[in-house]
Amino acid sequence: MVTRGVAAVLLRVAVRRWPVELRADLAREWAAELHELARTGRRWGMLRFAGSLAVSRAATPLAGRAGSRRLGRTAGVLLLAPPACVAVLAAAAAVMGVAHAWLEMRVPWATAAQLPVWSALTALLGGALALVVARAARRTVRVGALPTALGVVLPIAATATATLALFAGRGESRVWESAPGLLLWLALLVPALWAAGALARRGRVRAAWLAGLLGALVAADAAVVLAVVASIPATAPVADGLPPDAVDRISAPLWLLTCWTDSSFGLPQPTEWERFRITDRLGVEPQFYLACTPYVLAYAIAAARPTAAVPGPEPVPAPA
Repeated sequence: MVTRGVAAVLLRVAVRRWPVELRADLAREWAAELHELARTGRRWGMLRFAGSLAVSRAATPLAGRAGSRRLGRTAGVLLLAPPACVAVLAAAAAVMGVAHAWLEMRVPWATAAQLPVWSALTALLGGALALVVARAARRTVRVGALPTALGVVLPIAATATATLALFAGRGESRVWESAPGLLLWLALLVPALWAAGALARRGRVRAAWLAGLLGALVAADAAVVLAVVASIPATAPVADGLPPDAVDRISAPLWLLTCWTDSSFGLPQPTEWERFRITDRLGVEPQFYLACTPYVLAYAIAAARPTAAVPGPEPVPAPA
């Protein structure tokens, strides 16, 4: 359609009048409006709409509105994603409980499968959340890698604090013992996200994912080690023939994976009793780290990746 082609050229001219950081959003919005006008057969409306945008100045109020929309979208993603991670954790636990109730009547390994099933469901749902967040992150405010990392971590800290306070208000004992591990995890997560964002900003997306994932795993592992060391002794006397109420530190690098899989991977340590002590002390925190990791990496990398500029019209040669 000739009318639509002319209108599309006018829109490209209009888009080039705006700052680069606003062009992608404006082009999508205007293209959607043009499509609606074309669908309803309003040809003159298409030309009026595109022509008015092409000849008008890039007004500051409209730029402010576009910036406000982007800022609001950023705040929405960063504030809603951490509670969504808590919901992911709860949903995975609920499904795991139903699966365990069904399996324990049929197979002898139902109890051993609890943690692996919970971890697998948490990772699956966390990955689905990360896909949604990554798509939204491409339309959020672009800032440096360090501010992005802090913007991701601080709402998680607020969500974790509110959740711990809620459980403490309900009379849960020892709930604040989780705080040191959570704080260490958040502190180590910042440089991991900073590195991932800095690499993604340079276009090295694969390296960004690798560095971010490695850093996130180190952060979670260090948090688990701190929690175990702070609450379970390394040695203890044997009483009444029972295993000592202790966990040998030699197996510390495996404790995070133990919390996710309830396995020693064929190694002599941690022993079955040590695995029980570790997972009894750390039932929820490692799963929370697992639920958050896909989202935080997806946001930090997607928000840092450079966006392609909206192509403008071909230059028209000046008349002779």
